[in-house]
Amino acid sequence: MIVAIVAVLSFAPSALAGGKDEVRDGQKYFVRYCASCHGTSGTGDGPVAKSLTKPPTNLRLLADKYGSPLPAARLAELIDGRDAVRAHGTADMPVWGERLYALGEGQHGELGVSETIGKIVAYLDTIQDRRRAMR
Repeated sequence: MIVAIVAVLSFAPSALAGGKDEVRDGQKYFVRYCASCHGTSGTGDGPVAKSLTKPPTNLRLLADKYGSPLPAARLAELIDGRDAVRAHGTADMPVWGERLYALGEGQHGELGVSETIGKIVAYLDTIQDRRRAMR
């Protein structure tokens, strides 16, 4: 678990600083893993959203809550979810660290999962509604 945290923390900031490839890959992963709940545009209107008890977050407004640029390491931890304390009930979102590992993103170990999550975070940074975040 510590290796996963170190990998996420070390990769995620570089993904945000990375280029078009990280963002393009992040968009591909976002559509594959996140859009069913958050919608293809990230506004929380995916096809599964109506069946959830709590509506998915509008990911275009993350900068309102976290600032700009987005804190890559913090968001990577939230997406990964394996280190969250779950003693007080279920999480609102799946534990993507476990799911990504099981789905094959972990074929290169924890680094593969961390890279995938880092690319998703890099993509999320590009879809922020900056006009709202500046208010």
